[in-house]
Order: sequence, then structure tokens, then C-alpha cells
Amino acid sequence: MAQDHGHRKSASLWVALALVAAGLALAVVLTHNYYRHLLAGQVSGCSISAYVDCDRVSASPYAAVAGVPLSALAIAVYGALALLLALPRLRALRRLAAVNLDLAAGLAGLMVLASLGLAALSALVIRALCLYCTLLQAVSIALFVVLLWRRRQQRAGRGAGAGRQARGLGAAFGSGALALAAGAVAAAVAGLGFEANALAVAGRESSLAAASQTSPYLSRNAFSFTTADSPGVGPLDAPVQVVVFGDYNCSHCRDFDPEALQLAEVFPGEVRVVFKFFPLDVTCNQYMERESTSCLAAAAAYAAHQQDRFLDYHLLLYEHFQNHAPPRIIANAEDAGIPDQEAFVAAIQSDGARRHLTRDIDEGVRGGVQATPTVFVNGRRLMTGRLPAGATRYEVLVREIRALLRAAL
Repeated sequence: MAQDHGHRKSASLWVALALVAAGLALAVVLTHNYYRHLLAGQVSGCSISAYVDCDRVSASPYAAVAGVPLSALAIAVYGALALLLALPRLRALRRLAAVNLDLAAGLAGLMVLASLGLAALSALVIRALCLYCTLLQAVSIALFVVLLWRRRQQRAGRGAGAGRQARGLGAAFGSGALALAAGAVAAAVAGLGFEANALAVAGRESSLAAASQTSPYLSRNAFSFTTADSPGVGPLDAPVQVVVFGDYNCSHCRDFDPEALQLAEVFPGEVRVVFKFFPLDVTCNQYMERESTSCLAAAAAYAAHQQDRFLDYHLLLYEHFQNHAPPRIIANAEDAGIPDQEAFVAAIQSDGARRHLTRDIDEGVRGGVQATPTVFVNGRRLMTGRLPAGATRYEVLVREIRALLRAAL
């Protein structure tokens, strides 16, 4: 019986430590996103819709206290919780197990109260949902429950010969102060690091934007596109983002596609080529008049992207140019090595694919897309009518990208 009790105590401790690690990771992600959005204007992967939008919550006046993001305070608290729970595992500090557990439960309880208040504020005042915040709040509640359970187990074990434990306000104050101080240092280091990184990104993008405005081949107006869940080639944080709006039945798109992909190869780590769908097909594009198979091909490419096979499938769509009948769409999936054929077919017909295509089309229209391919460099449209005589899109894009990268040095 005593052995079973010990196993349960040990299991509850490891569960608590796992929850603390999860909470700490979420707090770090939130702090990173906070500075990147506010200082560098970047969009996080948690901005999914008008309501489910972590960036909207980050930009609210309730996201920080005296300039310190609440997520950084969460880093301090979870760092303290990690120390309070982990240190008594050392033989020399086992006597602090009881007092540290009480302190940890108290801190977790405060986190639960804060979580409930912030959840209500988000729903009723900000009117937006932050998924990472919600996950952190759920972790806080789960941790509090586990710690209460562990305290109950610990008290039940005292009568069965528990070792000598530290008691009193002095021990609690010393242990708590040490843990909170260490957590505060960790939060400060993380916060300052993320802030410096965001400022560097903002400065680099400012230099790139200034260089773009002096180009005779790029539009002066810059457009913002949602690219976090769009297929592409190259690192997500590349300083130069080339967005290509295309149609799989467009011969010019087919001819330009190898050159677009080559940009990421010529500038490894510095250029990301993002593919946006702009089917010239009234089936999904309300701005068109004629009907074709472009919408089906685009939805299939999106479905392949869902299974991490976009590029293979994308190349097959152009290889079988203008042959996008359902049998060919399925055959392409087999040739591209898409593992789950049923999920692929379901994704083509899903509301998610429809919403993604509609979003791409609407963004393209706002950016002035009237034909395909239309290319944007860091949000600025390549003005093909201004290209020098005899120059190709690719040659001008290489020249512009080099100028942007030099300006960022």
C-alpha cells in the first residue's frame, strides 16, 4: 500500500512538471509573438479569423502592464513553479518539498484566478479569442488541480512516516523569494531578447521597404497578405517574400513557375516564394465570367498542401497543363505520393479549401491582381508594363531582390 502511494505521488509530480513545462513553453511563444506583432508588425500563426486572432489580443491595451506583457509575467510565474517543484528532487533540498508544494499550489491558484479574469476580458471586452492564451489558461487550471491532488497525497503520507519537512514563514519566504527571483530573471532575459529581435526585424523590414519604394518596377503601395498557412518554398522568416498569384490553366503561369522556384534556390535562406491561388474561373472566383477547371485544380493543390505534398502536386498540375479533370486530379495525387487519398478528396470539397481560395482571391483583388501570374515583392506589385525592353520577369526580380538585400545590410 505504501509503495502504491509512493508511485501515485511520483506520478502526480511528473504530471505537474509536464504541465509547468507546457505552460512555460506557451508563455514563451506568446511573448515572442507579442513583440514580433507590436514592434515588427508580423502576423502570427494564431491569427485565423476575425474572432480567433491572437494578434488582436496582443494589440489590446490589456495585454501588458506598465509595458510588460502579461505573457512575460507568466514566464516568471511558471519559472518559479518549475523551481519550486523540481528543487526538492535534490537530496539536499528534500525537506522543502512540503513548503514548496504549498507555495506552488498558491501560485497556481492565483494563475487560475488571473486566467478566468483574462478569459472573461477577452470574450466580453476585446471580443477576440487567443488560442495560445486559452491553452495557457487550461494548463493553469489543470496544474492547480494536480497540485491540490498532490498536497492531499502528501498529507496522507505524513502519517506513514514522512521525513522531516521544513515549516514556518521563514522557510516559505526564503524558498518563494528565491523561486520568484529566478523566474523574474528568466522572464527579463526572454523579454529583452524577444524585444531586441523584434526591433532588429522591424529595422530590417523598414530598410527593405525604403529600398522597394525607390524601384521603378515595383508599385509604391505595399499590400499585406496572409501567408502563414499558404504553400511556399524557402524559410518562413526570409527577409524577402515573393508572393505569386497564379492559375493552373494559365500558360504564362506555367512558363514562369520554374523561374519563381529558382528564386528560392538562387537566394537560399533569403527569399521565400509564396503561392497564392487566383483561379480565372467563375466556379470559385466571383470576379470572373467564364468557367473552367482552375478552381478544382487550385483546391486540389491546397488539399495536397494539407498533406505536405504541395510542391510535388503543384509541379504535376503544370506538367499536365489544362488537364484537370477529376481522373487526372486523382492520378496526380497518386503520382505525388499523397498518403491519404480519402482525406485528399475530402479536403478538395471541404469548406476549408473554399475559404482558403476565397481569401486568396479577395486579397489578390485588393492588391490589384487582374491577370496571372501577378508577382509581389515584400507586398509591392511587380509592374510588368514598366519592364525594360527585352527584360524578363525573372531578370528584374533578381535585380530587385539583390537591391533589397544590399539595403538591409
